[in-house]
Amino acid sequence: MKRLSGFAVTVALAAVAAPAHAGVIVPQHGINGVGVGQTERTVLARLGPPVQIRRGSNEFGRYQELRYRGLTVSMQGGRRVTSVTTRSSVHRTRSGVGVGTTLAVLKTKVHGVQCTTFSGIRHCVVGVEEAGRQVTAFLVRRGRVRVVTVGIVID
Repeated sequence: MKRLSGFAVTVALAAVAAPAHAGVIVPQHGINGVGVGQTERTVLARLGPPVQIRRGSNEFGRYQELRYRGLTVSMQGGRRVTSVTTRSSVHRTRSGVGVGTTLAVLKTKVHGVQCTTFSGIRHCVVGVEEAGRQVTAFLVRRGRVRVVTVGIVID
């Protein structure tokens, strides 16, 4: 009986420790509770310290990436989130769509998704791909989702 009690306590602690947003992709909002426009401080409070911080510059200016296991939070030109990307199958929409999902299931379960092929890569998007607009992009290779990004279109 002592063993069962210890197990029950472990399960209860795990339920309390895991935030409600853990692993959830919310199209047009964010991934794992991190969304476009949040500050670096908010991200760190929500996810803790990243495994790696990458800084650099590109054609749009300076950027910073906070890299977590299976999740990359990008800040282009400032201290606010401009995109959140996952390559992990852990993160899923409420309908179960995420990395590893087939193209057919993606089209059925994600409302408003539009797909095009560019340079041999299937790119499925929710939202309007115009500068300043927020989109959710699903990169599809060999018939399955490989990357999911929620972010602002920069150019």
